[in-house]
Amino acid sequence: MAAFDLLRRACAAAAPQGVSASLIAAPDRMVNWELFLRLVERHRVPGLVHAGLGHLPDVVPEPVRQAIAGQAQALARRNLALVAATIRLQQLFDAAGIEVIFFKGALVGQRAYGSLAVKHGKDIDFLVPPEDLAATFALLAGEGYQPVFPAAPLTAAKIDALRDFQIEAVMADPARGVQLEPHWRLTENRRLLPLGPLRAGAAKRANLGGVPIRGFHPDDEFAYLCVHGVRSGWFRLKWLADLHALLAGQAEAERLRLYRHAEGRGAGPAALLAYGLCRDLFALPVPAALVGAVEAPLQRAMRGLCHASLGASHPQTSLRQVLLLPMLHAVACGPAHIGSEVLRWGVNGQDVMELPLPRYLFFLYPLLRLPLWAGRQIAGRGMFSGPGRAP
Repeated sequence: MAAFDLLRRACAAAAPQGVSASLIAAPDRMVNWELFLRLVERHRVPGLVHAGLGHLPDVVPEPVRQAIAGQAQALARRNLALVAATIRLQQLFDAAGIEVIFFKGALVGQRAYGSLAVKHGKDIDFLVPPEDLAATFALLAGEGYQPVFPAAPLTAAKIDALRDFQIEAVMADPARGVQLEPHWRLTENRRLLPLGPLRAGAAKRANLGGVPIRGFHPDDEFAYLCVHGVRSGWFRLKWLADLHALLAGQAEAERLRLYRHAEGRGAGPAALLAYGLCRDLFALPVPAALVGAVEAPLQRAMRGLCHASLGASHPQTSLRQVLLLPMLHAVACGPAHIGSEVLRWGVNGQDVMELPLPRYLFFLYPLLRLPLWAGRQIAGRGMFSGPGRAP
């Protein structure tokens, strides 16, 4: 598809270290410009495309360039609002004695592109100690942030259920137009990306507006970005573009070292998949020592599913996508973690929020999943209030 081909070339060219010569060429097929604009929006890359097109042959019609430039300018303004909110949050948490760790977002954008303006930002992600969850919600409420998920009120029972069965919440400030995602774990699988070493390596390394912001060690950030992409099915190009921008200037030995570090954090299979996709899409060479592992049958099969998802003009909700996420979770976690993954998929987070049980009854959630789902289906047909949702 010519439109997606140009999109990946533009995203690659946005990397400060430049782009492979094989990608600097005019499209060899006619581009559907309406589809191209849809893909820019769907993959959330207007800033990258706006920056990258300046390094590619001038084949884009002026109206299309203007549309992308307008989106990029709006993105830059939004990013500044998110940066201001991040600075404010760091100061608030410092004053409250809560040691949070910010990740993704502005910190990755600054490292990857040397700019706060080009990477798309939707919300602010940060990791909070599980024992400080109630205090965090109270602090954010005092700042005007309202619960989106789970819905208010955030009772003690609901917070306990969140802590055990979810990894994040969503809060928003309508006045500022800022959304937050406080996390207390990075993945549902507790064996993947163990928090102890990640917390120990975190520090205030980066500055936003002159304010030190606590973030993960860059090696741990790499491991997390690989796992995050897998958990989301790699259906947005922006995640791979960020990894490419971080890796493009690194020597082969350094990229191999990063893989070994991710492997030590339990994220080796996810890093292999990320390296394979970056090679396929951005011509980033896979370290020679990893080529055999990247070409293993399961890795090739997963890359095929990811390519199909990436190239779609809309996020897929087909049977392929339903199968993709569990399979990619298995790749991310490795064979040793399959059992815990099966147990995790046995609990529906919506059940936990709608029916917060005491801790000694948590074992009932897998048993209640089907009847609660059936109740939501009946409610969705008008016999009760509220929407239905698949089990």
